[in-house]
Amino acid sequence: MKLAKTVIAAVAAAAMIVPLAACGSGTADSGKTTITYFSWNNENQVKPIIEAFEKANPDIKVDLSTAQGEASDYAQTLTTRAAGNQLPDVFHMSIETRNEVLDAGLAKDLTGESFMDSIPDTNKDLYTRDGKVYGMSPTAWVGVIVYNKDLLKQVGYDSVPETIDEFCELGKKLQAAGITPYMDDPTVVSGSFQPMLGGYYAKQGIDTSEWPEMGEGGSFEKQWTPIIKEWQKLIDSGTMPKEVVGVNNDQIKQQFMTGQLAMFRSGPWDFPDLNSSGVDYATAPFPAVEGGEPYVGGGPDSPFAISSKIDGDKLKAAEKFLAFMNSEEGLKLEEKNIGQISVSSEYAADVAPQLQDIYDEYVTTGKYYWTNWSQNGNVMATEMTSQWQLLIQGSTDAASVAKHMDETWKANAK
Repeated sequence: MKLAKTVIAAVAAAAMIVPLAACGSGTADSGKTTITYFSWNNENQVKPIIEAFEKANPDIKVDLSTAQGEASDYAQTLTTRAAGNQLPDVFHMSIETRNEVLDAGLAKDLTGESFMDSIPDTNKDLYTRDGKVYGMSPTAWVGVIVYNKDLLKQVGYDSVPETIDEFCELGKKLQAAGITPYMDDPTVVSGSFQPMLGGYYAKQGIDTSEWPEMGEGGSFEKQWTPIIKEWQKLIDSGTMPKEVVGVNNDQIKQQFMTGQLAMFRSGPWDFPDLNSSGVDYATAPFPAVEGGEPYVGGGPDSPFAISSKIDGDKLKAAEKFLAFMNSEEGLKLEEKNIGQISVSSEYAADVAPQLQDIYDEYVTTGKYYWTNWSQNGNVMATEMTSQWQLLIQGSTDAASVAKHMDETWKANAK
């Protein structure tokens, strides 16, 4: 769907744009170059970063605006502004807007820019087209297994096993001790299947910058079925109980914090609650399926993009802004104010002690994965979630799940 076709649906989002006076003077300063920046994050998070940038670049002024609400609000507002010929000089792409932005030629090619040199390939791949990179994402999010160290010790384990079969053996021992082994939230796309799939792709040398499932001769049935069967061992062994369907992430977290659950899929967003619970916890990657390797869930944070419509001093100022956001100073401020995890070689993130090994061994090396839907992401994610719930309940099997994914893909093909 092109940007112009989404304007009517997104017009209401225009009212949600919150323009903010540029940090510092509220009036235009003579001799300064002003750039507009439409931020993914809110004013309180971003303003200190803008102030630091302007202090380091006194000849540049940043006119900041934000969108209120969820990620979809940002996508709708960006769509509206672009269609109204009001594209910000600097903005963020996302999985939802990537194809529309690139199809319309709205983002500048950043390939070869010096500020891109320290970005890992994993963070470039999603926003690469025809060998050219259009987004800069120096930070990433990560989803892992969080485990109760004391409960694992009760059954003779000091850490989480690295293969799916060994993981399920741990699950059986925990069940025998009257402890629920593992849960992840079934109301969203499976947070355990995704990294297992990514670990398989990595071990097999599959290029995840392209759409591997639907490549030449490819299909979900062909490429996903073996991995789904491996993942299903979690259910067949009782490691993840069928009763998880109908339970949300907050309820799962509560079971973990009260000592009823040994392991769950989580991330840094839950650490404040876990720290207050008194549980002695640690983190681990997801176990490898046959033919794969241990991996974590995750992906690049929404990348910065520069409008292809600007040139001259504005373009130079926008490039300086991106360079700052991928500098040690900028990344420290993003970590402090937004909670983002640097994967750039410009700055090694100061992560929570429980996440340090994951950060060193997986995040900084790009060993994280999340499916890159190349079309109809919301439709495919909804279908996947529905099929996984049926799989957990024993109402379908791996082959049928993959077949339904193929049918949904074809039915919604552009």
